Order: sequence, then structure tokens, then C-alpha cells
Amino acid sequence: MEISLHRLVNTSWPHEGGIPFHRILALLGFLAGLGLWLAPSWAGVEPLTESQVIGLFYARNLSILSAELGLETAQAQKVIAAAIPNPELSIYQQEWAPNYPVWQNGPATYVAVSQLIETAGKRRLRMENSLLGEQAVESELRDVIRTLTQALRRAYYGLLLAQETMDAALEQSRHVQRLVEVQQKRFEVGDISERDLTRIKIEALKAQSDIDKIAAQLVAARSQLAVFLAWPDDAGNLSVKDQWPDGKSFEDLKDEMAAVNAALERRPDLLAAKTRYAQAKQGIDLAKAQRIPDIKVTAGFAHDLGNYIQNGATLGLSIPLPLFYRQEGEIAQAGIRANDNELRVRQTEVAVRSEVNTAFAAWISANTVVKRFETEIMQKAKHIRDSAEIAYTNGSTDIIDLIQAQRDYRNTIMDYYQAQANRAYAYADLKMAIGAE
Repeated sequence: MEISLHRLVNTSWPHEGGIPFHRILALLGFLAGLGLWLAPSWAGVEPLTESQVIGLFYARNLSILSAELGLETAQAQKVIAAAIPNPELSIYQQEWAPNYPVWQNGPATYVAVSQLIETAGKRRLRMENSLLGEQAVESELRDVIRTLTQALRRAYYGLLLAQETMDAALEQSRHVQRLVEVQQKRFEVGDISERDLTRIKIEALKAQSDIDKIAAQLVAARSQLAVFLAWPDDAGNLSVKDQWPDGKSFEDLKDEMAAVNAALERRPDLLAAKTRYAQAKQGIDLAKAQRIPDIKVTAGFAHDLGNYIQNGATLGLSIPLPLFYRQEGEIAQAGIRANDNELRVRQTEVAVRSEVNTAFAAWISANTVVKRFETEIMQKAKHIRDSAEIAYTNGSTDIIDLIQAQRDYRNTIMDYYQAQANRAYAYADLKMAIGAE
């Protein structure tokens, strides 16, 4: 697998609300596997669904892989924090001399083992601090996934808009071309003037120009989505399924306050900020614990033939005396870091509320516009176009009204698909704002 998300599945994240972190990573691993399975033959077979594109994205995106390395670093830091100091073995001799009063005498030999004993729960505090650090990195990884997925969705909907616009332009061109053929026959029998026929032909040429313009937009949209997928082979044939988001996942959000409350529970960036604050506060306790000196205990064996007791045990105790410095600087720095992280929590909460309010209002507005198009505008625009064609055929209106009706219908179709895209963009933005998985 190109990204080793499967190694993260056993990690748990006890956050308030939302989906447990190990379930999220398991889902990402499944989507990554799905992306790898699709990668060799995804292009040119069937249009990709949104979930398939996300699977390819998780399998191939380098930014997610980079963020995962940060989590592995935090996990390594946990191992470092839990480490117990190694004992120290020392062997030394003393009383070396060229001659000894008694020839059997020689230098004294000492063998000792020293062990540093950490006091004041320093090791426990380090382990707790590193665990909080790992949890913060987990939330930061989830936040990277959140923001990148939102950008991916917008690129996906951008390509879908280009495809829908192209289909509408082709259909409009075919419709105008059929109208040209009908009016050509009427011209041949003298029912309309050459000027009217020429105007309709010009309208057909404009419809073809729209196709050429949209074709360039389609290429640009494919390229934008291909960038997120690390530019896979045959990216020029990339297409997505004709399926706009319906917003059913927002049915439980009755108002802005419900959306804000959901975001305050789910947003990984806010969870990360709170965890960093807890880690910084715990760092104060760790800094204060450093004021209490550690103890080094030494035990050993002495062999001294020149001594009255030739073989004996040794025992020593070493304790630093904190007379001149008691970690005042480190404690002050830890307090400053805690205050800074508390400020970041407040700033993040304000940003979350602002983003959710903006995204929720945009979603309500965009959703209302699409529903108005579907229930009222589209039917009326088609009726006006068809009525103008019938009226012109019967001679009850002129060519200007017919051409204007064609243009109005074409513009309405384009506005409708743009409204669909705007709603999809608002959908992606709101999902990101509330931290929905």
C-alpha cells in the first residue's frame, strides 16, 4: 500500500463526539486499498464516484503521507519518554606504585554499579506528556485529512460542473441545429426570409462556440482533479459520475446553533488545540518536578590487599544540591507556553464559529436557489422556449423573439448547473466547517 494507514488502525483517540480515530483510519485504509485497486484501470471505463475519487486520493496523496510521518514521530517520542535510565558499570584501580612495602600487595580494585533514580514522578509526567502529544498529532492528522478532502471535493464538483455544462451545450447545439434544418425547409418554400434563416444559423454557430469554450474549461477541471490524484496515467479521460450531493447528512442541523455545537464537538483542529493546551499545562508540572533532584545510588565491591579488610562492599549516594538554581526559567517558559496554547484554543473556537456560520448560511442560500430552479424556473424557461418556436412557426411572432427565447433558455440551463455547483461547493465547505467525516 502506498500509504501505510493500516499501521495506524490500532491507535485509539478518545475525543468527545464524532467517530473514534481508529475507525476513521480503518475507513481510510479501506478507501486507500480501493483506490489502489481502481488505479490501474480507472480511466475510460466508468465515471468515478465521489467515494472512489477519495479512495484514490488517500492512496496517492503525498501530503497525507507526510502528515502520517508526524504521527510516527510522536509515537517514537512516547518510547523515549518511557525509557528508564540505564545503569552504569565502573571498574577502576588506585594506589598504583612502582614498589610496594610488601610485594604481595598491589593496586586496589573497585567494581561498582550506579543507577539513577528519578524522583517526583518525572518519568510518569514525561509519559503523560508524550501521550498528550501523540493525541494532538492524531487530531492534526485528522485536520489535514479534513482540509484536503474539502479541496478534493471542490475539484470533483468542478469537473462535474464542466461535464454537465458540456452536456447541456451539446444538447442546446443539437436543438438549434434541428431548428436550422426546419427553418431551412421553410425558407426553401418561401415561408421565411433569408435574413431570418441567417440569424438562426448565426445562433447555431454561437452554440458551437459555447462548446469550444466549455471544452477548454473541461480540460482545466480534469487537470485540477488530476493534481490531487498525483496525476495518474490517462488523466485526460478522467470523468466523474453525474451525482450532485443532496445534503441529507445535514438534516440533523436544524439551525446555525446546532451546526456550531456539532463543530465544537467534532473539529479536529479545535481538539488538537485543546490537547496542546492540556499538554502545555502538564508541562508546568513536569518543569516543577525538575526542581527535585534525582538520586544516584552506587553499590560495588572493593578488593584491596593492602587494607586491613581486603574484600568488602561499597555503597554510595549522590544527590545534587539545588542551592543556586531551581528551574525558575524552565517553569516560567512552561507557563508561557500554556498561556499561549490557551489563547490558541480561544482563537480556534472563534474561527470555528465564524466558519460554521458562514458555511451554514451559504448552504441554506445555495440549496434554496437550486430548489427554486428545479420547481419553478426550469419548467417556465423550457415552456417559453417551446412556445416561442411554435409561435414563430405559426407566424405569430418574429425571429427576434425566437432567438431571445433560445438564448434565455441556454442561459437558464447554465445558471442551473452553476447553482448546482455552488450548492455542492457549499456542501463541501459545510462538511469541512463542522468537521464531518
